[in-house]
Amino acid sequence: MHPKLLKLCVAALLVCGMAAAQQPVTQSSMDELLQRLAAQDARIAQLEQKLLALSGTAVVAAPVAAPAPETPAPPPPAAEPTTTETAADTPPPDDPHDHMINLPGGGPVLKIRGFFDFNYGVGSVANPLVFPVADNGCGTCGNPVLPTHNAFQAGEFDLFMTSQLSEHLSFLAEMVLGPDDTNVFGLDIERYQLAYKVNRYFTANAGRFHTSIGYYNTAYHHGNWFATAEGRPIMFLFEDSGGILPVHMVGLNFTGEVPHTEALGLHWVAELGNGNSSNPATIAIQNFYSDRNYKATNFAVYIRPRFASGLQIGGSWFHDGLNPAQAEIPLAVPELKQNIESAYLVYLTSKWEFLNEFVVMDNHPTGSAAAVSPMAYTQIARGFGIYKPYFRYQYVDDSRRDPINLLRGIYYGPSVGMRIDFTDYAAFKLQFNHLYESSQLAGNGLDAQVAFTF
Repeated sequence: MHPKLLKLCVAALLVCGMAAAQQPVTQSSMDELLQRLAAQDARIAQLEQKLLALSGTAVVAAPVAAPAPETPAPPPPAAEPTTTETAADTPPPDDPHDHMINLPGGGPVLKIRGFFDFNYGVGSVANPLVFPVADNGCGTCGNPVLPTHNAFQAGEFDLFMTSQLSEHLSFLAEMVLGPDDTNVFGLDIERYQLAYKVNRYFTANAGRFHTSIGYYNTAYHHGNWFATAEGRPIMFLFEDSGGILPVHMVGLNFTGEVPHTEALGLHWVAELGNGNSSNPATIAIQNFYSDRNYKATNFAVYIRPRFASGLQIGGSWFHDGLNPAQAEIPLAVPELKQNIESAYLVYLTSKWEFLNEFVVMDNHPTGSAAAVSPMAYTQIARGFGIYKPYFRYQYVDDSRRDPINLLRGIYYGPSVGMRIDFTDYAAFKLQFNHLYESSQLAGNGLDAQVAFTF
């Protein structure tokens, strides 16, 4: 220890000793303190001489620098939310379009991302969200549907929120404000998920999520800016747009990778939830009240092999038991078992997009034959800079004998379009649809859409 520093320590100890003994600081006490310091100086000089004799070198006291003022450490950067959804759900790190809200006094950071799309539709099958639900006539038997009108159409105003609550715990929510054919805006909390990620092999989610039936339903959610085409395939229409598949579920979702399969990239998903209402003519998604004790289950697997970057192959099996007689609005239909099998092959690169999916829905009422509904689509796109032309062909055969489906009949036809990413965060899409319907005359529709994120 340097001599001057030692003097300061001794003086500090003496002062503290006087304070502890509650002695008043007077002139005599200061004189006494100075005498003690002088004695300590003498002892230090003696120690320096002894050290000099032992080492043979001079002892030079180094100056004691004044302590630097303390500065508070900068707060750690906020961690990115951990979710089990696709990368499209989570904004990239440090994106300037992330809107963050910090709680007073610290705490989790809430990140908000917005999406919207604005359309102009011409023709009977132009609208990307609600066609072909309208079935107020029969074109093939001389009673045509009401004529459609060219219209500007607001899409979905989507607010996507994420927050990292701890190292392993995160939250995700998606709120959508959108209109329908009554021209009324409705607010829906489409997704809310509390996720606990132990490691890459196991993540548990609780809340409302998109079921892992096929690929499209978990790859593209409610932000149309992410999708190449301007509308979802008919088979994956949302429940409130007439879709027959349970694309939403309220319950539990578990997912992860399979250990020691890194070369194959094997993943698994297991889901347990309320299932859709036994009478889908009511509110299909059972957010709070379930009309039965039976729970829906879904199990899915997929691979992302290293040897073929961009390739993903998977499938799923969904099972539920419905009781229409116990629905909020009862139906004179016996209990039925519902099975949904899916398979897909997807290839995605920076230039190419190739989507292929096949789903079979089997609704089997007790005591009668099963109503089997096959459905499929294929979509291919190729990027040329900011331009991406694409083509989709789809086929849906919803059995007319099905006792609960809202959408019945055969629907098939092509769609062709062009997507132009004229900025980093906005795209223009122009799509032409030609759709054959079993109960209607063939319909055409042209839709122009601007989709963006903010």
